[in-house]
Amino acid sequence: MGDDVELEVAGLGRRLLRWVWALGLLSLLGAGGYLLVLWGPRQLPVRVVMVNGEVKHLDPRRLEQTVLEHLDGGMLTQDLEGLMVAVEAMPWVRSASLRRHWPDQLELAVVEEVAQARWGEDALVSAAGVVFRPEDRDFPRGLPRLSGREEDAARLVDRLQSWGPMLHQGLDLEIEELSLDARGSWTLRLGTGFTLALGKEQVQERISRFVRVYPKLTAVGMPSLIDMRYSNGLAIRWAEAEGEGTELGAEEAARSAALKSRHLAPPRS
Repeated sequence: MGDDVELEVAGLGRRLLRWVWALGLLSLLGAGGYLLVLWGPRQLPVRVVMVNGEVKHLDPRRLEQTVLEHLDGGMLTQDLEGLMVAVEAMPWVRSASLRRHWPDQLELAVVEEVAQARWGEDALVSAAGVVFRPEDRDFPRGLPRLSGREEDAARLVDRLQSWGPMLHQGLDLEIEELSLDARGSWTLRLGTGFTLALGKEQVQERISRFVRVYPKLTAVGMPSLIDMRYSNGLAIRWAEAEGEGTELGAEEAARSAALKSRHLAPPRS
């Protein structure tokens, strides 16, 4: 009986000793972590920020400054994810990544946005339909302008990418402005100075019809407005006779005198 009690006491002592060791180890780890957080930025500071990647519109010095302003730790404790979020919030930055290079360097790699068009007066839009607003307003020259609700930016870019090559390759026409109003109606302003109204229904069929008949129209005169919102034809306002409208059937587009005197029927949407 006495031996059993002694064995039980000895086992309890060993368990208590293991708990003491475990608590001591946890205390050391906690103290070490606290000292790392406290002294890490001082003992292992970030001294150099390297910027990699081809940048045309971003200032590398501004990128470095943004990283340095958001540093809140040393090489071991720095939150790289938080730094990337800060960099990606900058205009012109499409994506960013950060890597540690020991003993004291961070390598920043950035991918710039590629401007597809201007958006309104103060912004640009990327090929992915992302609207962004550079602070310096130093916009690339020669970009078409898109107008509409910002939530429709991707739709506008998609139409620009589809219709732009069709008009350029087929008719040597450039899109200067493409707009989508709140009712869903599409309008183009082309580089020759006239407006092309497509409406909101069957817009792909209408612009294809315009491509077919436009060469005939150039033999008649210079338009200021071409309205495609008709079931089987179009209406034209001629530049040399501002205010006069003409409704043309697809096969009648080359007949000048008779066409210019015809009455306009109400257009469809």
